[in-house]
Amino acid sequence: MKLSSLFSVSLIAFALLAAGCGSSNPAAKLPGAKVFTSAGCASCHTLKAAKAKGQIGPDLDALKPDAPTVAHQVRVGGNGMPSFQRRLSGTQISQVAAFVAAASRTTGQAATFKPDNTTIKGCEQSKKPFCFRQAFANIAYRDGPQKALDELATDDSRMPQVHGDCHQISHWIGHAGLARYHGNAAEALAHGGMTCNSGYYHGVIERSFSGLPRSEVVHKARHLCTTPSVTKNDFLLYQCVHGLGHGLMIYSGDDLPWALRACHKLQTSFDRVSCTGGVFMQNLDTGMITSRYLNKRNPIYPCPIVAERDKVYCYLMVTSRINTLDGFNWKRTAGWCRKSEPGWVATCFQSFGRDVSGASQYHPQQTIHLCSLAGSGENECLYGASRDYANNYAGGKQAAVLCNVSPVRYRPRCFEGIGTILGAIHRLGPDRKAACNEVTPARYRADCYRGAAVT
Repeated sequence: MKLSSLFSVSLIAFALLAAGCGSSNPAAKLPGAKVFTSAGCASCHTLKAAKAKGQIGPDLDALKPDAPTVAHQVRVGGNGMPSFQRRLSGTQISQVAAFVAAASRTTGQAATFKPDNTTIKGCEQSKKPFCFRQAFANIAYRDGPQKALDELATDDSRMPQVHGDCHQISHWIGHAGLARYHGNAAEALAHGGMTCNSGYYHGVIERSFSGLPRSEVVHKARHLCTTPSVTKNDFLLYQCVHGLGHGLMIYSGDDLPWALRACHKLQTSFDRVSCTGGVFMQNLDTGMITSRYLNKRNPIYPCPIVAERDKVYCYLMVTSRINTLDGFNWKRTAGWCRKSEPGWVATCFQSFGRDVSGASQYHPQQTIHLCSLAGSGENECLYGASRDYANNYAGGKQAAVLCNVSPVRYRPRCFEGIGTILGAIHRLGPDRKAACNEVTPARYRADCYRGAAVT
């Protein structure tokens, strides 16, 4: 999973815009409209009532933040925006928060995606940023998400521009799928697929929070992934609750502590832990915006400061952060993994393996070479890589190729990694065992069974 290819759309990374006059939206008459104009920083956001059409930050008409969320972000800043607490009075902050909340609440669609005439063929010649995201989403909106995902799977292997942004393109297909099904998240999820690390499911979930006040988000999150179309498949359930983590971060403006607390309130231990994975992935995936819960001097941060129950996914994501700071110097990244907290070094090297698989474009020999640079962490690197292969391809066939050509001493752990994903895809023990048998040599089947929790 290539975090560097993802594009963050954090909720309130504000730079307040210059507004026009004469809007038909009643909110434009609120006193906060003038504050919105005088604060400056034009061309960052879209807000119809202000006649603002910025594309750098989030579309406020689509995301519909509530007033408390806006006020908090204006006061505290972060995510690429300075605090306005010294520039605006408490009254002005309250006024602009009320204006944004009221203005956005009366505009836009529940599912936020808007189709246009962008096509894949046109994007091949275009230099327009993120053109392919819109083109594939248009297919999903008009012809259904599965058609768009099938086309994405084909183009991912033949077009470098698509391959480098595949996960985020599938997010946009999710946005469009939610719009196609009129905001019904459960129905949209049921018509999806696992292409490019299941970004489609993430996209559906993150947009389903649009317009909800914080007081209602956790309640919706607790019940969103409990419909039969989701719970009948453990892997789909995982993608759903993982996507919740993305959505909680996007909704809250990358408020990591709040998003983790929301995850902790989900109904099962499985849901709670899987949700934190989405939270930490979104924290790392900040695109042009820098999360305030990252530290350039200590790329392992915030893992050492989060609660013990939240460390597992923090460390499973951490090398994506380290790599961006050390220029993908794999030996240096391995050195940072060895500086992890006691008990979490192996988990960091599993993150290393996940990043290696993406960096090698899932070529087994190159993956093995990069894992060899992990030194003492090579075994855990191949474990993490095999998991990522199996996750990316929604099965164990390609991952088994990796394990079969890996050094013999590391093959048991490699096949165990495959088993963990097969165990997530298949709910019943016999199905898990059959899936292991299909891709694993007899010598290593016990390892696959162990990973799949087959007794």
